[in-house]
Amino acid sequence: MALPAAVVTPERVLVRTEATEVHLRTEEGEAAFLPGHTPLIGALVPCLLRVVEAEGEQRLAVHGGFVHVEQAGLVVLTPVAERAEEIDVARAQRARERAEARLAELRNAEAPPEELAAVEAALARAQLRLEVAAGGGPGTGS
Repeated sequence: MALPAAVVTPERVLVRTEATEVHLRTEEGEAAFLPGHTPLIGALVPCLLRVVEAEGEQRLAVHGGFVHVEQAGLVVLTPVAERAEEIDVARAQRARERAEARLAELRNAEAPPEELAAVEAALARAQLRLEVAAGGGPGTGS
């Protein structure tokens, strides 16, 4: 038995497949979905999303959104998602380096919490992209 699965952003449908499993992270923690899963709506945190199919696995960086599971299948609605093969690793490494440097500056300067949070979020996005592109394990890399 398969689980119809889709990953959708405002710009495009990244995945539409028959999955055997889908792994992601909600605000409640790591979650795995198999065919016949109980209906659920959950908020996603930025995470590695793994869609396991009979012929392999698709890996995506998902930057928030929602997962909706029902008898008809699973849909991930996200503002931004990237397939592993679409990630520009050099660009993500530069973004990580910039964020790390800026974070060090802000911590030394006792910056406002909202500015610190924005830089920490940028660092987390860059680290997630690098993890997904490298084929690392599940989670957010933190």
